[in-house]
Amino acid sequence: MNVIRDAAILKFGDGYIVHTCDSAGGIGGLQLDVLSVDIELVSLETLKVAIMENISLGADPLSVSLTFCNSPEYVRDAVDRVREFLYRFKDVKLVVSTEKNFRTLQTGVGVSVVGFTRSLRVGGAVPGCGVYVLGMPLVGKEYIQRIQDAMDFDELMELLKTDGVGEVIPVGSRGILQEVELLAKNSGLNFVPEVEGEWLSKSAGPATCAVFYSRFHPGFPKVRRIGRLL
Repeated sequence: MNVIRDAAILKFGDGYIVHTCDSAGGIGGLQLDVLSVDIELVSLETLKVAIMENISLGADPLSVSLTFCNSPEYVRDAVDRVREFLYRFKDVKLVVSTEKNFRTLQTGVGVSVVGFTRSLRVGGAVPGCGVYVLGMPLVGKEYIQRIQDAMDFDELMELLKTDGVGEVIPVGSRGILQEVELLAKNSGLNFVPEVEGEWLSKSAGPATCAVFYSRFHPGFPKVRRIGRLL
């Protein structure tokens, strides 16, 4: 088994099992939560992070596990929202676990996604490809206030289907620059920056942006060129 990016990859038959995950804690509607947000939104955004990493590697999701450190009553609507979101994927199975023995005062959510692909979407860039960012890095209250600037799930899906776009990496807490270095390394190239700023190093929270290489600008409104590969 290999670890590529934030995924465990297992060669299986004529393809690969891709296992991705994400978690969130202290964000929700309980007494000791640091940030007050509807548990439905927390669960959905955590799920999206794990699925985005899975599909950006070329996989089709097969199963999802959703775990809560909280009571079934507290998370019931959140589970319904997750089921509704998963309808867009054919035959995806969902398993859910909740805390039934102890009362909790803080929200905890974990998501795991297992997918399958015959060909991993990693590397493949050639010198001269441009490096771009879709969305903006946002975290915490900033994400709630500027959600229109964040990459949404449908935009990522469209990007993955766009001609000329190669490897795509959703950005998390490590920030854009670290993911760009990985993007370059996966193709055996170096990243040459064309812009600078603190925003390139900040956390992107629930994957509010993604980095990718492309032969040309894809023309999306939220896309910004930040450098090239050599």
